[in-house]
Amino acid sequence: MYRNGLMVLLLWLLSWSSLAEESVYSITVEQWSIPRHGERLLKMPALKQVISQWQKNTLQYVEISYPGGEQGELWLSELQDWLIALGLPSDRIKNVVGSGGKDIIKLSVLSAGGKQ
Repeated sequence: MYRNGLMVLLLWLLSWSSLAEESVYSITVEQWSIPRHGERLLKMPALKQVISQWQKNTLQYVEISYPGGEQGELWLSELQDWLIALGLPSDRIKNVVGSGGKDIIKLSVLSAGGKQ
């Protein structure tokens, strides 16, 4: 009984520590409006962090939360193309409509189970 309780506590602490490491990276319209090329994009803090975090475990995937509507979909499409060009496989990218604003895209690196 004591051993089971200890195991539950340990699992809870491990899940809590993984929640503490959750990171959501944002790209604003202003940041994205600069002329783009691979070298400049790799200097963009959000993309640099996402790619770096994904490279630590390539079984993870990148979730992109984007604004709805035609503009949001165009932005998403261009960002996806750049992520693929920078080495992220297309099957490691998931898209979710609704970033919380029309002028922002949010990126998260998630485990295969969907947790950050």
